[in-house]
Amino acid sequence: MRRRVVLLTVVSVLVLYTAVLASRLEPRASGAALGALTAAAFGAMISWLFAYHARPALAAKAWFRAAAWAGAAAMGLWATFVLVSIPVGVLAAWRGGFTPRAWALVLAASALASAAGLAQALTGPRLREATVPVPDLPPALEGLKIAQLSDLHAGLAIRRAQVGEMVTRVLALSPDLIAVTGDLADGDAAGLAAEIAPLARLKAPLGVYFVTGNHEYYWGVNPWLSAVRGLGLRVLLDESVSVSRGGASVQVAGVCDPQGRYFEPSHKGKLPKADPSAAARILLSHRPDPAPAAAAAGYHLQLSGHTHGGQFFPFSVLVRLAHRHLAGLSREGAMSVYVNTGTGWWGPPHRFGVPAEITLLRLTRA
Repeated sequence: MRRRVVLLTVVSVLVLYTAVLASRLEPRASGAALGALTAAAFGAMISWLFAYHARPALAAKAWFRAAAWAGAAAMGLWATFVLVSIPVGVLAAWRGGFTPRAWALVLAASALASAAGLAQALTGPRLREATVPVPDLPPALEGLKIAQLSDLHAGLAIRRAQVGEMVTRVLALSPDLIAVTGDLADGDAAGLAAEIAPLARLKAPLGVYFVTGNHEYYWGVNPWLSAVRGLGLRVLLDESVSVSRGGASVQVAGVCDPQGRYFEPSHKGKLPKADPSAAARILLSHRPDPAPAAAAAGYHLQLSGHTHGGQFFPFSVLVRLAHRHLAGLSREGAMSVYVNTGTGWWGPPHRFGVPAEITLLRLTRA
């Protein structure tokens, strides 16, 4: 309830702010009319989201998916315009005010950025590679390849064809281990079974592993866990497994998303103990937040997602303020942290400046 109140408050403030901006573009219009028009436009942009949550079966309707695409794309334009307008507005106040023409140019620039972000989203994920140093890594594990998918958000926009293409690209990398770090889909597990079915083709010598993200809990975690297991993925719920290559052991641990405790009491989000006998200790965590505790526990590598890298500029600048580990490879003490920017997207199909990704990591001796 508290989250909804906060969200409603933020949305109300942003709608009011947008109405004020609209008055700058058309100073002759009445404030009441602009406010009502802005509220109506915003409602049209997000109504599909509420309708989908109420009736997930709407995903099967082509007309509804088209309406959702239009609303989500408009949301991306609106968000970009609002974020760009804030620093411009500060500059305008300092310089004594901008003309309506200047504000129109800001809107045009936002539209161009949104169009570029849409094109980037439709292009699909790029491949990002990184080398992860591990102290005293035995020769048997040198060059071990880990492929990571995260935040696919299959559902209204990302359908079976796109999921199948992602799987084909991952298999072409010949990874030794595959990690799927949460937020697999948005929607009812049964209704999206056909869309995620290609994931059953994911195979790797050391296994394919999955940890929950926050969105699994929003859509019914237990049906989703059954669906994931049915695809052949090993689910790690605050637990770990030991696998080996050439006699050298690898610990693969997974921690539940902290949202889990509010939906399923057994999903406490408790960090599994690191196994000191394992030559490589890897933690899968949807959010990068556990990194300090994971480093202190003795893990060598944490794989995460959730942040989407901010998903698009300039929102990516603001998100950086909230996350110590936002995107790519970084360090937390002696541990490496890799944050996947998302293999899909959520909300607006907008990835301007922050492409989606499939990740390939290679272990090497430090």
